[in-house]
Amino acid sequence: MLTCCRAAEHPWDRFKVDLFWRPLQLRCLIIGENPGDVESAYFYEAPGGYANDPVVVRRYLLRGLLGQKLLISATLEGFRDAGFLFDHAIRCPLSSADVKKERNAAMRFASSRVQRSAPLLAPLSQPPVVWVMGQLANNAVANLTEDLPKEKRKISCNPFPGEAAPGSRFFISEYFHRWNREQWPEICAAFARFTRTRGVF
Repeated sequence: MLTCCRAAEHPWDRFKVDLFWRPLQLRCLIIGENPGDVESAYFYEAPGGYANDPVVVRRYLLRGLLGQKLLISATLEGFRDAGFLFDHAIRCPLSSADVKKERNAAMRFASSRVQRSAPLLAPLSQPPVVWVMGQLANNAVANLTEDLPKEKRKISCNPFPGEAAPGSRFFISEYFHRWNREQWPEICAAFARFTRTRGVF
């Protein structure tokens, strides 16, 4: 049993992400917040069908990237084959209340749970671009690299979604959830512009 969340294993390990979903050429690491609670479907848990995908972040992300012609198909296979990998700042399943508490702390770079984000360190150093999606991801990445300074960022307002700083390889946006479903097409469009100026896709 894991000491961090008392689960038998993290979804990342249960679904063997390293084995099945890591791209041959990692072009973009996307770091989200957390995989939801223990009852939530996981990002890399292939759905019965993508038309009614129950995982909100996956649904918006795959459709948005396909709309920007960064994917050939809005599927997990298409996502992997295009060079994307998705991980979480906190790999533990957590209740909504716990996530809210950690997210509020992350706005001050004080989330205790993202202190355990060491598994992100190796993949963080590899791709030419990193999409930092949400306050927890912002806190986790700032803990792991000096390339993303611990500066207060209101990620729901200009200049975001966008680069962390001029010339940065970090793209920062809100996390995709049902409350910002009107914004996800523009977030994906901003990400596509960011990657194309860097010649990544």
